Amino acid sequence: ETPCTALILFISLCALPVCSWGFSVGLVAGGRGAGLQVGSRLSSMRKASAGGFIKTQCNIQKTTQRGGEDKVLRLDTKLSGAWAKEGARSKEWFQEFERERQEKVESVWVRHMLVGTEEMGKELLQQAQQGAEFEDLAAQISACEITRDKKGEVGWVSVNDEHLDEILPRTVREAVMLKKPGDIFLASSPRGFHVVNVEDVMYDLRKMSMPRAQPYGRDGAAYFRPLKELLNKQPDTQLTYSIETMGCQMNSADSERIAGQLEGLGMKSTDVPMEASVVVYNTCSIRDHAEQKVYSYIGKQAERKRRGESVAIVVAGCVAQQEGEKLLRRVPEIDLVMGPQYANRIGDLLEDVINGNQVVATEAAPITEDMTRPQRASDVCAWVNIIYGCNERCTYCVVPTTRGVEQSRPRASIRKEMEELASFGYKEVTLLGQNIDAYGRDMEPKQRFSDLLEYLADIDGIERIRYVTSHPRYMSLSVVEAVAKHPKLCQMFHVPFQAGDDDVLKAMGRGHTVEQYLKIIERIRTLLPDAAITADAIVGFPGETEEQFQHTLDLMDTVRFDQVNTAAYSPRPNTPAAAWHNQLTEEVKADRLQRINRLATQHALERSERYLGRTLPVLVEGRNPKMTHQVKGRLEQGRPVLFAGDANELKGKIVDVKIIEANAYFLVGEQA
Repeated sequence: ETPCTALILFISLCALPVCSWGFSVGLVAGGRGAGLQVGSRLSSMRKASAGGFIKTQCNIQKTTQRGGEDKVLRLDTKLSGAWAKEGARSKEWFQEFERERQEKVESVWVRHMLVGTEEMGKELLQQAQQGAEFEDLAAQISACEITRDKKGEVGWVSVNDEHLDEILPRTVREAVMLKKPGDIFLASSPRGFHVVNVEDVMYDLRKMSMPRAQPYGRDGAAYFRPLKELLNKQPDTQLTYSIETMGCQMNSADSERIAGQLEGLGMKSTDVPMEASVVVYNTCSIRDHAEQKVYSYIGKQAERKRRGESVAIVVAGCVAQQEGEKLLRRVPEIDLVMGPQYANRIGDLLEDVINGNQVVATEAAPITEDMTRPQRASDVCAWVNIIYGCNERCTYCVVPTTRGVEQSRPRASIRKEMEELASFGYKEVTLLGQNIDAYGRDMEPKQRFSDLLEYLADIDGIERIRYVTSHPRYMSLSVVEAVAKHPKLCQMFHVPFQAGDDDVLKAMGRGHTVEQYLKIIERIRTLLPDAAITADAIVGFPGETEEQFQHTLDLMDTVRFDQVNTAAYSPRPNTPAAAWHNQLTEEVKADRLQRINRLATQHALERSERYLGRTLPVLVEGRNPKMTHQVKGRLEQGRPVLFAGDANELKGKIVDVKIIEANAYFLVGEQA
């Protein structure tokens, strides 16, 4: 009799590397007797200097508990102090975080150019910073005969790689180990002057792993059976997975990468979670009662485990980061608690889970480049992350404590991902970031989001580029100018205002005023009068008066947004506003939410009506599932459009459609 197997993962906002998965069975003697042990070979594979791959190593420190019978595997958690700090993120805070980040660096993937003079090095550095392709410059100018034909590629390096002395002497390697992905800098050595481009950084994996205490039922059978039991009995078992996504667009992008990771492990997708061996719930903690929602999802899967099935339950993402080890105490059936920053290391973490251990991975971890090809939910439109984390400290928001500090991706990596998407026939890309206008400010030298847009606007095959989410504190006129300049950049701006009263904005810690926000809107309306402007708003913030709420409605009347995503304030863990004593009643919040939604819908309808009678280009995304004779697509401004047509023929094409009906949040048309 072979029990069904399930591995349940609750995961949010992550990216995953390619892994190889193999299993071996061996006879192990130890403890009170000998038995079969299934060892898993689950290693992240990274590009090596020679063009092949190199295994990611994890430094594990073993300790012993329970009289030597149970071993607890713990990885160093030095960064936890900086990660857990509350309050404003001061200069000293970031200095501490950066110092501890550097301690975690294992290896760095780089390209370089070698020149004879410092002046030439500075000139090449400036060209690379201004947008020249580093690979092309290296191939044309570098004096390094070893790497020039490989466009400057050195590959993965570490300080003690003495075999690289003829390429990058030790002093340069020491400097490299202090840098972040996307950094470009100049260094000198006895060989000359090196212009070095850091493309990726591999960090030490931080986790806590311990053998599970094994409870037994009345019949003496163990409740919890690790996956290794099934794989030991049936090595050729086909593992399946199912993913359900909750939350924002970044969650959707992360789910696609999770699916790519699981596919890379040889698993197959299924639409029936209760039949899946891997069930993925991509969770979000942005709203109240998120933890209870997770527990409700776990219930049925935990019951499978209590029946003796080989079930491994993993809670990951923002809820896992927020709750940590408390989840294990609340639901002992859980095997893995994993924050979003570890999703691209899930292959390494699964090794312990498969062998029956409980694992907690919630320490701070900078994100490495994802080598996995995501399993995209659409074959027309795709998500592409450009910056992770958030450095803001809005008093209501849980994101900084669950997502970590900002980390921008190298622009060359972003472009390569988009070029690959174009080669597969994708037509639209949405660039993602919690605070997208902060892109590049963590790099050396600093870069601007508007320059990134310019850099990406000429990719062949990609017809439309969108982005979310902008912050009024950082959004610049240059972004609006870039959108106005390049037809591929969609005329759609998502700029949350959150509240229409300066005192409330100050209490929220937003860092901008209503006047500053309206200046941004004026810039957009002046350069792009037909652009769509969408936003987010919170009502019922602690201490908000009726007059202050009216100011929010006044702001909406002034701007007339195409769409406003609204929410009643809910206290979130580890946020300052949650502890304030001037909380509003649920009745007041519900009333204000109803009123703001009514006004938002009124404005959305007005904005939709401006399209009536116009013939506009629509990118067809697929069939309308509610009316199968129709297809659905979107305008450049993001408004959905439904019209009669053959999805098989029109999908992925931009079609001229005459708008004949306007609704608040969608349009109806006919093919011109």
